[in-house]
Amino acid sequence: MRNYAIAIVPEYVNYLISGDKPRPDFGKAFPATLVQTKMTWDDLILPPNTMKQVLEVMDWVKHGKQLLSMDAGGKINASFPCLFHGPPGTGKSLTAKLIGNTFGKDVFRIDLSMVVSKYIGETEKNLAHLFDTAEGKDWILFFDEADSLFSKRTDVNDSHDKWANLEVSYLLQRMEEYTGLTILASNLKQNLDPAMVRRFQAMIYFPRPEKDERLLLWEKSIPAPFSYADNISMEKLSIHPFSGANIANILKTACLQAVKADTQELNKKFLVQAIRKEYEKEGRTP
Repeated sequence: MRNYAIAIVPEYVNYLISGDKPRPDFGKAFPATLVQTKMTWDDLILPPNTMKQVLEVMDWVKHGKQLLSMDAGGKINASFPCLFHGPPGTGKSLTAKLIGNTFGKDVFRIDLSMVVSKYIGETEKNLAHLFDTAEGKDWILFFDEADSLFSKRTDVNDSHDKWANLEVSYLLQRMEEYTGLTILASNLKQNLDPAMVRRFQAMIYFPRPEKDERLLLWEKSIPAPFSYADNISMEKLSIHPFSGANIANILKTACLQAVKADTQELNKKFLVQAIRKEYEKEGRTP
């Protein structure tokens, strides 16, 4: 009589012992991190057209399985590759997290710096392992700052250009084969050529917020224990052309100064210093 050992991957061992949802550990074998947020849709300020397109993506997450069950001929692809593009700090990452929260799905942020390799064929190997691990788990895969990979797609002038193009093509191919939602976030849409664009089911532009949207961001982004001093003009704050991430940075700096001064009121001094600091970080003049 022969004895056989059944090997169980570590994340499922933990699931059997603790009941916690099985998730792989971050590392070279799985270069992705579970990302979560305590923020809600009320905290996300987007233009109406952008929000409309986000809701269409959510329609697929909610009703996609039902649609696929009705397609006996297999003419509808089970994948849903999306592109979120626009300037940094405009809500792309937060939107991905909120979609995950809404439907109780894990969102994994892919660390492309660990995926992309200088060795020919290694990037495709890393991507293959990533998608193979995720298949069947109903995860949302979020490729943040994807420009590091897309910018490599160029006219083929030498063998390195050829392999760079193959890497991007392979990524898009695996996205089209993945049963679930994949999201690529890019700062510059012009890094994508027409052959890449047609392979996305949805392409959503996240613009810098306009003045009215910035006003809402200033109002909604301040942490609950803090308040603005009575002489602070929200109208004047909204004049500064900041993104939501910029405003969050400014408020964090101002709140820290308030705590240091043993107060929960953000006065003009704290805000002016924080605004100047944020301008300086970006090499801009107030």
